[in-house]
Amino acid sequence: MTAPAVHANCVIVGTVGLLIRGGAGSGKTSLADIVIEAARAKGNLGRLVADDYTHVAAVDGRLEAQAPQAIEGRMEVRGFGVIEAPFARYAQIHLVIDLTPAETIERLPEQPLTQACLDGVQLPVLVCPQNDPAHCLRLIRWALRTLFPKGPDYI
Repeated sequence: MTAPAVHANCVIVGTVGLLIRGGAGSGKTSLADIVIEAARAKGNLGRLVADDYTHVAAVDGRLEAQAPQAIEGRMEVRGFGVIEAPFARYAQIHLVIDLTPAETIERLPEQPLTQACLDGVQLPVLVCPQNDPAHCLRLIRWALRTLFPKGPDYI
């Protein structure tokens, strides 16, 4: 994949790919780590695809993601260092998570999921409070239940 890298983490939970966008220090890696662990705690697949930067490209009408080769299988744990992590080489993205300051998020939005177009592919977007992974996990769980009402609870 030769697409430019976007400032985002990417994980797979079960069969669902999540692209976690946010600025430096917004909690992308913390959220990715907690989402992966939540999936594993339920006996589901939880894998890192990319930490901090992710290549994304449209392939056959879907958005696919992969880590830049230089950081493949690595995750920066702030205050601990760069660690090796089990990873998946690719993911199809099903949901984009945008980490933003909590004070900018509507308490009761009319549309909890919005849409974004990435490389020509329309995807649902969930806005979550930055640096609040427990709250984000709860919102992601509800978003996945909304998007896949007959699917399993992966997290």
